[in-house]
Amino acid sequence: MSVPLNAQRRRVSIHPNNQPSGNTFSATNFPQINFVIARQPAFLLPKTLKLNGTFVLKDSTGATVANNPAVVKSATNGSTLNNRIGVSSCIDEVTIQTLNGRNLETIRNYNRYLASSKPFMNNSFDYNNGLNLDDPFLGSKSITTCRSANVETNFSIPIEAGMLGDMPLNISEKGFHGLQLNLLLAQNAAVSQPFAVYNFAGQKSLVLSDNNYLYELKNVFLTFDLVKPGPELFNKLPSTGLLGFNTIQSLHSTLLSSDQTTNLRFGCRNAISVTHAIIPSSQSTNRGVDSFRLAGPEAPADTPQAIRTVQYMRAGELFPYNFVLDSESEGIDNNPQAMIAEPALNSITLYENSHSSLNPMSNVGINNQKAFAGAKQEVGLPYPMALDPDSTFVLGVPMDSQKQGANFKDREYAIRIQSGLNDTTANSLFTFVRCRNVAQYSPTGVNVVE
Repeated sequence: MSVPLNAQRRRVSIHPNNQPSGNTFSATNFPQINFVIARQPAFLLPKTLKLNGTFVLKDSTGATVANNPAVVKSATNGSTLNNRIGVSSCIDEVTIQTLNGRNLETIRNYNRYLASSKPFMNNSFDYNNGLNLDDPFLGSKSITTCRSANVETNFSIPIEAGMLGDMPLNISEKGFHGLQLNLLLAQNAAVSQPFAVYNFAGQKSLVLSDNNYLYELKNVFLTFDLVKPGPELFNKLPSTGLLGFNTIQSLHSTLLSSDQTTNLRFGCRNAISVTHAIIPSSQSTNRGVDSFRLAGPEAPADTPQAIRTVQYMRAGELFPYNFVLDSESEGIDNNPQAMIAEPALNSITLYENSHSSLNPMSNVGINNQKAFAGAKQEVGLPYPMALDPDSTFVLGVPMDSQKQGANFKDREYAIRIQSGLNDTTANSLFTFVRCRNVAQYSPTGVNVVE
């Protein structure tokens, strides 16, 4: 961001408001982290906001894990973090409030929201050549990142809430009057997970340690940049007005039958897009599997059941598409279901698809990946080198191509899914809604009006 000549940009570092002795947070002791960003005549640059600290994975005796992909599982070999979201898997809920407690945004299942969005906005080169500089647990395959758990690992990760987007946030009395950031940590069973090994035939095996491992976040602090305008510029800002900002809503429901319609009430006037992630309920918090994998409907768990058709509706009518998304034949043949997958991709990227990890291999396991564009290969990459197969399946839909959103304030949203489920296995359906909100500010405080 360019800074006006009569303004100053400075770096700020703050420590938790509820810092425990030893500055160590964990799921079992001190699972909540609170930061207070004081009211001051300045603009917060959300893209610069980072949560920093040290991640530790250890057993009940204090010993760290000893991952080694070259050997079989053991008591100490086979416990790491999800390679798509890394240390962010430790954060279950993010809440942003004003200093007087006015709630601005709450994202429940924040780690799962990132798992269902980050792979679609970053490709394998992004994971392996950039993202892992701030979080060593990020990578295109868990086998390449699992050794990071063997030692105490420093991290510097963004908080990817809807409100913390591109627009600077006025934290003065002519804006949000300061902010509070609350982070609720996730259960150990959801964070610690095995790493996956693929042989050259494409067969997958999970390496899971016999010992249970618990995580800790140590020496945690928050950094961000502020732009402080000069008195002349600040005095020209209006003392009352409206502020626009984005938020992420999270909802949870269950899929069980072969033809099921799920009705949800958003209460949002400007819903930009809706994204759904599916996983068997028995695996959503389970250290024996990847709890954040992006699976389709399964019955029983690990047995995929193809989706035949999807319908998105508002107030009982098809919306925003006035037709049924039918990919039954592609699902039967295990081919990419483009009519379903493309709207889902656009619900996350909002039509900016140049860095997605979605391809036939990651979507349905068709190994057509090449080492380089135009390479003369008769077969795809060896499975130990290729993207994890069947790892990027979501449902979803953008509400309009202009990114203005659709009104669901007093109208219900519904999704109808016809699949191979047979009433025997419960599948969790996680829904994430991107909304555009408006807040009214004045010297007395902030009020969300839309």
